[in-house]
Amino acid sequence: MFVLAGLVVVGLVVSAAVGLFNAIGTAPVATPPQGQGPQDGGQGPQDGGAAPEAPPDTDVLGQAPSGLAYVSDPEGDVYCEQGECVRLVMVMTEGGELPEDSRETVETVVSHLTERGWEEQQPQGARADQVFLSDGEHMLADTSAHDDPESPAVLMLGDAGEAATP
Repeated sequence: MFVLAGLVVVGLVVSAAVGLFNAIGTAPVATPPQGQGPQDGGQGPQDGGAAPEAPPDTDVLGQAPSGLAYVSDPEGDVYCEQGECVRLVMVMTEGGELPEDSRETVETVVSHLTERGWEEQQPQGARADQVFLSDGEHMLADTSAHDDPESPAVLMLGDAGEAATP
C-alpha cells in the first residue's frame, strides 16, 4: 500500500516538477515540458524526430551520503519528451527503506554534493524554496512532496547544457 501511495505521489510530483522545469526557460537545464510520463524508457524516436538523449546515470552523483543510497529504475524512472530526458532518483536508506524525513534527507544530499563541487542554483522563475544544484554538466532538482510524511525523497536529474544551447 505504501509503495502504491509513493508511486502516485511521485507521479504527481514529477508532473509538477516537469511543469516547473518547462516554466524555467532561461535556466541552464535540459528538461521536458509539462506533461508526459515515461515514453519508451528513454529509448527510440518520438513524433518522427531524433532519438532522445538518455538522461545521466545516477553515477554522476557519486557515492551517496553515509547511510543513504540512490535508487533509479533504468527504464521506469526516465521521462522523455521532444528529445530531452530526465531521470527520477529516489533517496533511500542503505537497507532500502524510506528515510523518516524527506526534507532532512534532501538537505543531507545537497550538503554532500556541494562539498563535492556541485553549486546551488536559483533559476529564473523557480520558487525560492525549490532546491536546484548543478555541476556544470548536470542539473539536479528536489521534486519531493515534503508535506506528505510517507513520501520518498525524490530528485530529478538531467543534463544542464542542452537547454542553454539555442
